[in-house]
Amino acid sequence: MTLTAKDQKKKLRFIVVGCGYFGLKRIDALQSLAGNVHLTGVVDADIQKAKTIAAKLKIPYATSITALLRHSKADAAIISTSNNTHARLTVEALSDSLHVLCEKPLASDTAMADKIVQATKKYKRIVKTGSNHRFFPTVKKTHELFTQGAIGKLLHFRGSIGNNGSHTQNSWFWNKNISGGGTFIDNGCHLLDLARMFMGDFVSCVGHTTSVYWKKTRVEDVGTGIFITADQRQATISSSWIQWRGYIYFELWGDKGYIIVDSREGDRVIWGKRDGTKPRTFDLTKIPKTSYQDEIAYFIDCIQKGRQPIPSAQDGQKVIQMIEAVYSSAKKKKWVSL
Repeated sequence: MTLTAKDQKKKLRFIVVGCGYFGLKRIDALQSLAGNVHLTGVVDADIQKAKTIAAKLKIPYATSITALLRHSKADAAIISTSNNTHARLTVEALSDSLHVLCEKPLASDTAMADKIVQATKKYKRIVKTGSNHRFFPTVKKTHELFTQGAIGKLLHFRGSIGNNGSHTQNSWFWNKNISGGGTFIDNGCHLLDLARMFMGDFVSCVGHTTSVYWKKTRVEDVGTGIFITADQRQATISSSWIQWRGYIYFELWGDKGYIIVDSREGDRVIWGKRDGTKPRTFDLTKIPKTSYQDEIAYFIDCIQKGRQPIPSAQDGQKVIQMIEAVYSSAKKKKWVSL
């Protein structure tokens, strides 16, 4: 994609599609970046919800992207709706010449994700899969240490992520036809994305899922996958809706050392060397949590420079493939190929 000098300097115009919990988070983030962006409209299938938000912000609203664009200009859209609508809405936005930041997971299944991948090629617009966890201070510090060679070659990734699941009760999260799955597609996709960021692609996996607390749900409240790379390195990832405390914890084990990211009591990064010398702890607890703003700012920079942001639509699709592999393995009770 080639941009003119004018395009590279202009203040980008955004619309937000979906005015629920995460849509409001994205709206707040855009408002905090008002010096760099214009929020020019909101879309929601619930017209009253869209109208209420639009009235507060004094911007246009509609029940579809195309309808909104009849009376509002935009350069990019943020899709913050239920998983099963991501593909349809992202393709609609791309066909209307918008760049797209689509909330994780990219879609509810790989077939829907592929529709997005193909649309990016057809309409020649940028799609970024939502990944605000990459902008957590702990993750940024870990990436900095890792890329500096602090632990050498990464041999093993191990992590857990989750929440108490209360936000999912009797909602679309419990309906596999809408969500695509339970905690592993809801929370686990964050760690899968990070595992791919540090380790690259995986070729096989074995997984297990269960529902041990939220008995009325038809999807898993606990899930675990073991993923193997072509050169036999391993990542073990667990996700749950019964993680009462904390949110994210993971370890990187390399041939020269290790890094531990721990948000169970504050936000810390622990870096140690293989030789057993005293590890160094970086306490990042007091650093402001601005991951949503930082992610959008990065997305804007990529648009203005005509550069593909990561994770791309293809990256998002590969995460969905990993999730589906865990579900398939759990059902077949055997290893499956990716």
